[in-house]
Parts: sequence; C-alpha cells; structure tokens
Amino acid sequence: MARFAGWESIPMAEGGKDPVWPLPSVTPKFATWSLGGGRPWGCAQDKCERWHAGVDLTNAPQGAVVIAPEDSLIVGLDKGWTDGTRAIFLRTDSNLFLVLGGVIAGSHKEFGLTTGGRVRRGEKLGRIVGSYGMLHFETYAATPDRTANSRWWKEDPAPEGLLNPINYIERMVGANASLLQTRQRLQALKDLGHYTGDVAAPWNDAATAALKKAQAALGVEADGKWGPVTEDAIQKALQPTCTSGKCPAEGADPSTPASDVPVRSRIVGGVIAGVVVASLTAAIAVTLRRRRPAAEETAP
Repeated sequence: MARFAGWESIPMAEGGKDPVWPLPSVTPKFATWSLGGGRPWGCAQDKCERWHAGVDLTNAPQGAVVIAPEDSLIVGLDKGWTDGTRAIFLRTDSNLFLVLGGVIAGSHKEFGLTTGGRVRRGEKLGRIVGSYGMLHFETYAATPDRTANSRWWKEDPAPEGLLNPINYIERMVGANASLLQTRQRLQALKDLGHYTGDVAAPWNDAATAALKKAQAALGVEADGKWGPVTEDAIQKALQPTCTSGKCPAEGADPSTPASDVPVRSRIVGGVIAGVVVASLTAAIAVTLRRRRPAAEETAP
C-alpha cells in the first residue's frame, strides 16, 4: 500500500495530563491503517488520492459511548462525516483540536451538549454507529482558525497543524500499547530474536527479512507485510509464558495481567495493511486528482 514518505516526521500530539480512552466500554484496539497510509477503499489501491489523516479506534459496537479525552470546548456537533455518521470537534484546554468521527447523528442530545459548551474529561459526548464500527480520531494543533479537519491530498505535504495521535493514544491506554511505529516494530522483532540491527533505523531490507523470519516462526504467511494476522501473532509471542499458576484469563486485556506476572504492557492493536517503510517514496501515478478546500467537514 502507498504511504506518505515523511509520516514519521509529523510531530506527535502532546495534550494534557492523563487523557482518557474515548471508548470506555471498548477494549483498546486501534490503527488498522494509520496516519499517512493510503485510503484502502473508494479508489484503486495504487491510485488513492488522499492520505489517512488520523487513526481508527476499532471494535466499537452500536451505541458504544464516546467520552471526552480531556477538558474541552465543544467546537462542533453533528458535523458531516461518512457512511451516515457524524463527527464531534473539540478544542482541549491543552491546545489540541480533536476530531472524533463515527457517531450517531443527534446522539449528543442525550447528554445535553451544545456547540460552544464545555465538557469535562470523561464526560459523555455521543454514541457510535455500529455499522461504522469505530471512532476515527484526529489531532491538530488548536489555532483560532481551526474549526474542522483537513483533507490530506496525496501529492501535498501534511496539512498545517496536523499532529500524529499515536503517542497520545498510547498515553490513554499505557506505554508501548501499539506496534505501529517503525522503531516499535523493529524492537519487537529484536525482542523475538529475528532482528539484530539498529531499532532507530528506517525500515529496510534487513527489517523485511527479519519480519519474514518471524512470520515463518509464528506460522503465518511469510510475505514480509505487517498485516493484522502478523500483528496479532507477534503481540501474542511478546507475552511471556505464564508459569505462576495465576495467569490472566483467556481473552483478558494483556495490558492488565495478573499482578504477579511480569508482562510487557502491550495491547493487541490494529495495524497498517502493508509494510511500514519510513523511507518509502510516494511515487505512484495518480491518474485522477481532485482538489478540495483544505478543511472540510468530511471523513479523511
């Protein structure tokens, strides 16, 4: 899959202290395709016109409650989104502009919210559309003129003010919660004994070879692509074997293991459908390119 070459250089969102996971009834799982990836639907895989500007927080059922990650001003409610869903726009007291897409139209009314009002950290915002199945999450620097999300056209640089939400999301659910960034993936392969290089290096041929070795060892297709099956297998392999007799229950959140089991705190997250290559160029032909205004109230 095509990927924006400089995605790892986009600044990370910082935000306030202890932001909360915005889907309290949903076990954290996120980023089935991530910031800077090509859109996987709506156009041919090699001709997608836009980069993905946020991260999808997945596995959300119909009616799942969405809450505010931080104390915030409500900038927009019921903003146009995609697949019959709506978006909520927040400006946090820590100067982030948050986009939360995928909510049921009018669901904010259940909680008495109005545009221009305020919400406290953890207060309810709306409910998820089950057919959408996730909360799309974007982060921007909050500026006076920022009132909506930005579209990120394929041949353009990242929109001004766009921030990478991954570290922010990880703070919601625990350090090292994903294996999304190249450094995290290289460290995982190193921990499993398949990679011996520098974990701070860009993804390269040695990394792909290490990934194929890991895939073969774990019994998944050794195609060199870090897809969902590979992600789950590697996450499982990173969890130590329980020998104490007080193991976490089957299906339990691996970030909250039994108290006496020293487990690396990694949640099985979603992944990018393809190899993450930090130095990947975006030199893929675009046969049709449409321009739109920089900020539109539509899904990225």
